[in-house]
Amino acid sequence: MIHLVIDSISDIGPAEAAALGVELLILPVRFGEEEFHEGVDLTREEFYQRLRACTDSLPKTSQITPDQYKKVFRRLTENEGDEVVCLVGSSKLSGCCQSARVAREMLRNPERVIVIDSKIAISGYALLARMAAAYRPLCTTAQELADYIVSLRDHQRTYGQADDLRYLVLGGRLNPAIAKAGTALHIKPMLVFEHGEVHQAGLVRGKDKALPWYADKLRQYPPRTDIPLVIAGADCPETVERTKAYLSSLDIDLPPIETMDVGPVVGTYVGPGLIAVSWIEA
Repeated sequence: MIHLVIDSISDIGPAEAAALGVELLILPVRFGEEEFHEGVDLTREEFYQRLRACTDSLPKTSQITPDQYKKVFRRLTENEGDEVVCLVGSSKLSGCCQSARVAREMLRNPERVIVIDSKIAISGYALLARMAAAYRPLCTTAQELADYIVSLRDHQRTYGQADDLRYLVLGGRLNPAIAKAGTALHIKPMLVFEHGEVHQAGLVRGKDKALPWYADKLRQYPPRTDIPLVIAGADCPETVERTKAYLSSLDIDLPPIETMDVGPVVGTYVGPGLIAVSWIEA
């Protein structure tokens, strides 16, 4: 049997992971001395309520430890012939990839575990995980599944827009002076997730100006129509639906559009209102 292991940087929650038949490891989130795990003792609604109340500092997230990965890998490879593909959040955004690789080398049978750096987070990571879960029944070896994931990973595109610049400042990702000026002028940064990192890709005034920006990127990098396009939102369902309606109206050959919520791990650093659009380039 081939097992698929993912982490919560994908923003896939426990319920969806169970439906997909994948093993989900959840990164903890700490508000002061209180530690929570999404879907266990904290809902996404409760997380954003707490996050909006933060004024001077953000909650903290912790990576999954090598020991946690080792226990999961050992359990999933107990039976002869069982193999594991572990798809982790970008190694440049989290230490989970390194933890998984260390854990693999601690096993008696490391050859039965393959660790893949997704080089992405948020909706791009979720898209890879969902497609991997769907393709897994067609594979006879873990290497086949790993090769499929890498083939998609190397053609994935993810673009987004941050809404409240305060969270980028608190997280040390934006100069306070730039944020103050941007807020006053209603200027919001456009983001691109590439090479495992998040970069500013432009500035637009207001949320609606982001919509044609996404359209330009879709025309520049046409998507595969057999794999869904995913729109993720951080506690902003209205913006997600507006983005979906706009993209659906374009004269572009698009795949089915799916939507999802941004969870606590990514939400901690970008704040409410983030939108991300992900697809696999043709």
